[in-house]
Amino acid sequence: MAKDRKNPFNGRDEWLYEDHDQEDFVFSIVQQKDVECVTEFLITNFFANEPLGHALRLDPDEEVRPWLAEMVAHAIQEKLSILIREKPLEDRESKIVAVCLNDVERIHEEPDNVTIFSFVDPEKHPCMWKITRVLDELVKDQDLFVKYDVPSYIGIQMLSVGPQFGGRGLAKKLIELTETLSRSKGYSLILSEATSEFSARAFLKAGFESKNVLHYDEFTLGSEKPFKLLVEEKVH
Repeated sequence: MAKDRKNPFNGRDEWLYEDHDQEDFVFSIVQQKDVECVTEFLITNFFANEPLGHALRLDPDEEVRPWLAEMVAHAIQEKLSILIREKPLEDRESKIVAVCLNDVERIHEEPDNVTIFSFVDPEKHPCMWKITRVLDELVKDQDLFVKYDVPSYIGIQMLSVGPQFGGRGLAKKLIELTETLSRSKGYSLILSEATSEFSARAFLKAGFESKNVLHYDEFTLGSEKPFKLLVEEKVH
């Protein structure tokens, strides 16, 4: 899914935001000090519930934990990732309730650039490797730099809201704030590869356009259809 944005304005790397419609929460850019807690949040809430991993019986501790902190630490250097915490109270610890991990894809990548494809090994991480094949298939034969005439764009890597905070508009707010930060840094294109109906609906409601659709029951790796259970068991 992609959305074109053409209204850049000045932004800040250190950024704290409160919304009068979300008075229980505080929004901020993810910092290096947040890497450990963001990593734990994503393992517990994103990878444990993401439909492709669920269909494959993915064990996040075995296949994700060894590399996720490094990926998070790299992505947040762009100062575009956002987390939401509960507003701290005297009798309540401020905890993370939602995260949007964003990175920048460039036409001329830097030598130290890393993505999920940099970490996942088919022998060590067989379930995650199958998931990366889906992500790769979605953008296969699509040169977004040429298509949209941009030297770089924002990739929304992971968007996750804690299950007890669903239905409160937090996913929508994370997408809106990602757009705000993207414009502030001069980016005009945002890409998301949505693997669940929930995330797909969230992006479509936010005005994103669906550029490619992959039907899980038709996706094959060799002679295997690894995600047919998503249709048969209706995981999402």
